[in-house]
Amino acid sequence: MLDHLRQMRAALTRSEQRVADAVLAAPEAVTRMALTDVARRAAVSEPTILRFSRSLGCSGFPDFKIRLAQSLVAGVPYVHQEVELGDPLDQVVHKIVQSSAKTLIETGAGLDAAVLGQVVAALGAARRIDCYGVGASGIVALDAQQKLMRLGLPTLAYPDTHLQTMSAVTLRPGDVALCFSHTGAIKDTVRSAGVAAASGATVVAVTRSGSPLAAASRHLLAVDTPEDTETYAPMTSRLAHLVVVDILSTAVALAAGADAIAEIRRVKDSLADRRMVVRRRAAQPSIAAGVHRNQRRSHAKQGGFDHDRAARDI
Repeated sequence: MLDHLRQMRAALTRSEQRVADAVLAAPEAVTRMALTDVARRAAVSEPTILRFSRSLGCSGFPDFKIRLAQSLVAGVPYVHQEVELGDPLDQVVHKIVQSSAKTLIETGAGLDAAVLGQVVAALGAARRIDCYGVGASGIVALDAQQKLMRLGLPTLAYPDTHLQTMSAVTLRPGDVALCFSHTGAIKDTVRSAGVAAASGATVVAVTRSGSPLAAASRHLLAVDTPEDTETYAPMTSRLAHLVVVDILSTAVALAAGADAIAEIRRVKDSLADRRMVVRRRAAQPSIAAGVHRNQRRSHAKQGGFDHDRAARDI
């Protein structure tokens, strides 16, 4: 929530920015304050607090306080930590793991359940699903392809920007264009989304809210992760996008029921002979386990039935 607030600050009005500054200065205190107290601290009117809350996607100030409190008690530091030159290796590990965990928690909390349901319905009923993304987002698009394809859904990923455009122009109503971008400002992806929408397809964007790609989509699954992509390739945002793909594919499978599960099993079985058989060395049984097994054998033989032999035959 705090990182999202920092990102959104520039887009807020001046009075709303004063509220944002008051929240960022003392987030824990704000969770315990009444609306009038926050208005007094920020030197703004009470309606400004309501507008501020709604600007952040909350239904009102109580909803904002709940989300803020949840972000503070999630068990993960809420101050974003970027890796810096000179950081020792243990700090690099700590920062990346903590940032990734924090991003995933915030992504789950920030997804709109109503929009998610609409996207799941659109994917489940789609005549064709085309996935767009470039660079690191192209990898996510490929993951979406293999996750949705194994459900029996006709899905293809197009990391090549020219193929994206050619794909988008051939989409029709009932088709879905699933677009991925961390920044939401990649010209080719935004253009492909626009072409797909003009062709009548349902455009779904997994990207930053308020971005050009978000504006070009019918359904936005917002992933607002602060990340220094000017210096480093996207890391935490890529993980968040992959989790969104997992959520979508799982939700689509659950909505489809037994047929989807059967399809997954068929696909998995088709690859069974591609795996190498690795025989693991059996652990040495303990003395107690040996005694127990001998007792069981003695009891089984007395009853005329060898359970161990039956188990081997199954």
